[in-house]
Amino acid sequence: MEEVFAGFVSGYIMALIFSGLIALMVVERRSRIPYLAKVVAPNLSAAALAVPISLIAFLLWTAVGMLFGLLYRYTLQEAPGGGLGSPNLLYTLLIITFAGLILTAIVTAFRRLPWQVAMIGLSFIVLFGWVLPLLAQAAK
Repeated sequence: MEEVFAGFVSGYIMALIFSGLIALMVVERRSRIPYLAKVVAPNLSAAALAVPISLIAFLLWTAVGMLFGLLYRYTLQEAPGGGLGSPNLLYTLLIITFAGLILTAIVTAFRRLPWQVAMIGLSFIVLFGWVLPLLAQAAK
């Protein structure tokens, strides 16, 4: 059960990072993207926009974190053994590969990678690839 709780905590931290960066990205781009100009009021600040984003982000990222906690538990049973500074090498490699594929798809689709998205990807790798396993291990 420690793995699921560690996933919840990692997901919660991820939601904090995600909410702020996405709100900042939307505010920066609303003048250049017609759809955002219609949906987001011109006087709305990034802090005010982060509140509604965070309501959804906290639910989604904590659920994702708990699922990754279950995946971590499974990889501990099926392929024990640490590496790369993580208690489970296979799990960490799966997280790095998954994030790499998503970031590659974003670059391929949009021909660029905004710094906010790069930071979200890096946070994802660190939080779910290393923090989650280390928190679960510390809880035992």
